[in-house]
Amino acid sequence: MVTSEDRHGALVDVIHFADPWCWWSWGLEPVLSRLKEVYGDQVNVVYKMGGITDDVSEWRREYDVVDDQALKAWVAESTSLTGMPADNEYYLKSGVKTTWPACIAFKAAQLQGEVVAERFLRRLMEVIALDAKDVSSEESLVEVGKEVGLDPARLGRDIRSGKAKSLFEHDKVEMNVNFLTLLYANRRTGKALAVSNVFEAGQHETTVEKVAGVKLEKRVPVDILEYFERHEGATIFPRELTEVFGISPFEVEGRMKILAAGGLVERREFAFGATGWKYNPGPTKSRMSLEQAKASHVAGFSQQESHDKMNEIITNAVKGLYTQVATNPQKKYHFPLGREALRFVGYSEEIEKIPEAALESFAGVGYPHAARAIRPGDTVLDIGSGSGTDVLFSALRTGPKGKVFGLDITDAMIEKARANIQKMGANNVKILKGDATRIPLDDASV
Repeated sequence: MVTSEDRHGALVDVIHFADPWCWWSWGLEPVLSRLKEVYGDQVNVVYKMGGITDDVSEWRREYDVVDDQALKAWVAESTSLTGMPADNEYYLKSGVKTTWPACIAFKAAQLQGEVVAERFLRRLMEVIALDAKDVSSEESLVEVGKEVGLDPARLGRDIRSGKAKSLFEHDKVEMNVNFLTLLYANRRTGKALAVSNVFEAGQHETTVEKVAGVKLEKRVPVDILEYFERHEGATIFPRELTEVFGISPFEVEGRMKILAAGGLVERREFAFGATGWKYNPGPTKSRMSLEQAKASHVAGFSQQESHDKMNEIITNAVKGLYTQVATNPQKKYHFPLGREALRFVGYSEEIEKIPEAALESFAGVGYPHAARAIRPGDTVLDIGSGSGTDVLFSALRTGPKGKVFGLDITDAMIEKARANIQKMGANNVKILKGDATRIPLDDASV
């Protein structure tokens, strides 16, 4: 997940001139989501407001859609191209007169941070395109802002202050592409390329690589439920899942049916015929069935690739997830973590002897010490040692005459475990880098 702090080190800016009322902006959401998932903090999505019109009636005359049926047909044709559903009558049902207040409100939201502003934009687009509501009044804009975590009082003040309007005017002047275009710019070299009228991620990823000019690390999104958790509150549609995870609409439907039946997501059906899902926070996520776990985890684009390539992809996905667990244990995950997990699997009060920094990133699935098989003086190997909870617990059992080795593949976990070993003064514990297929120890040494 990319934070606002991460973005300062990005190599490529992805510039999107949008408008909450624009179906093309809504249609590019799956592409932007895919880019964020694949490239992480190597790219920075820059949202600017192009502003469709200050007079919807004049805009309809300009584009020859004064007739209601013509406007509905335009929306229907456009959303069929993007794959992101919208009520064909959302302009008509809402009675919107101008799109600018929503644009100004987004600029006001950006003053509170890019991440929360992006949540605000997403929610605005949903309220507009799916619920066909007019959010032009300050009251309605502030209400949406409150939903996503914005300070409502500040949002109202910033909308009224004139500063947000000035920022919006600056964006409009700067806009040199249309709403169907994403502009890619290298921060270091200034090289820039645009991709227009493309609502599938492949060409956009190719353009990111060209603009970067260097090989970028590409993550492989594999966990559907975790994606939903990180987008809690948003309605996720099939097109977004097909783009982000590289699976077919048919496969999306099958996987989501299982997750919805288990109460992990909530299926939403709209009167105009669309179906999407929202994350359902609750205790069930800590007790996923094997069927639900399989439904949540996908292999991404590489299902037909070689066995070695598949191993590489899975390894990178695991490293990516557990790097987050090591560095951001406060984040929501679809499995128990830290003290919650320790209590769940049955650890005793002895864990209080272990540094909190080790406990907070514990993601184990069992309590191997229940059998009390480790004796003083034993040599122990923990494969998948993580932040160090089990190796340190083992050290308590072996005593200073024993030896404990931990093995892990994730650099962030290894670094954290070594720091925890030092904190505890466990001189008989050593963390090694490697996996179960290549253990860097002599035969029969454990």
